[in-house]
Amino acid sequence: MKKPTIKDVASLSGVGTGTVSRVLNGGSVKETTRIKVMKAIDKLGYQPNQVARTLAGGKTKRILFLMPEIRTEFHWRVMKSFDEYLDKMNYEMVIYPVFSDKRLKKLRSDPSLIQNIDGAVICTMNIEFLSRKYIDFGTNVVLFESQSDEFDCVYLDNVLGGRMAAELLIECGSTDLFVISFDEENTILATENFEKRILGFTSYLKEKGYEFNEEKLVYTSFFFETAHERIASILSEYDRPGIFALADNFALEVLQMASAMKKIPGKDFFLVGYDNQSWTERAGLTTIEQPMEDMGRKTAELIIQKIENPGQYVQPVKFLPSLKRRKTA
Repeated sequence: MKKPTIKDVASLSGVGTGTVSRVLNGGSVKETTRIKVMKAIDKLGYQPNQVARTLAGGKTKRILFLMPEIRTEFHWRVMKSFDEYLDKMNYEMVIYPVFSDKRLKKLRSDPSLIQNIDGAVICTMNIEFLSRKYIDFGTNVVLFESQSDEFDCVYLDNVLGGRMAAELLIECGSTDLFVISFDEENTILATENFEKRILGFTSYLKEKGYEFNEEKLVYTSFFFETAHERIASILSEYDRPGIFALADNFALEVLQMASAMKKIPGKDFFLVGYDNQSWTERAGLTTIEQPMEDMGRKTAELIIQKIENPGQYVQPVKFLPSLKRRKTA
């Protein structure tokens, strides 16, 4: 069966090939004409040649989503809302996970992927590290989970989130306060968000006259639950300790250990997580919520604005965390 061409689309929709091209490239056409052309494309099953469109100076309608790892529900929910907005605007997302420095080097040595995109979103990555690798993503770049004066960016006020957790744990009556963080070996991953949560937490404690030292900072991992022994000692040795888990995943490790030890959250100890993942309400976990879907949509809005309206001022967009108070604190 003969593959449909742009001429076939033009003939079926009753317009010229130039009009079809403008529809494909996001150009200015009447809405009725655009609908007519899109129906013809759908009926014929026409698939435009992205490379040819790019060489002709058109838009590929493709956006690169670069991220170091897909670790948690947080990333999945952000990507889903990001992709849904792109789909509504007739763009598509190309995910490139950078699990290692090797993949980053491959991206640098083979720039074809970058050449076939209209813009890039760099998610949860160390921007200084990226810049040292001399990868040019062009001018249409938006940062997600990073704060910058140079690039459009979407980020959460993590210092505020840390302060909110400290205030609540003190309100619960805890005097022995701990933080559960993680030890990151992947130098590509940005850790500034966790550092800011710790900064907000410890600065509030200091203001209220509480001491916090390195011994009260517990390290675990996202998936391997490496802090069981340390968590067990905290729950057994301290009277009603307050624990701030910098991610809900870490809080789950605390809840599992507490269950094994028959310790009751909200009575024998107090616990605050971070993210508000879908399971936390069922578990009764008090947590600091990140508006994941709103952040994903805003990131999509910004990158499309940069593509379709170049030359605008840099737009940093800050979201605020909110407290979801439940049984654990």
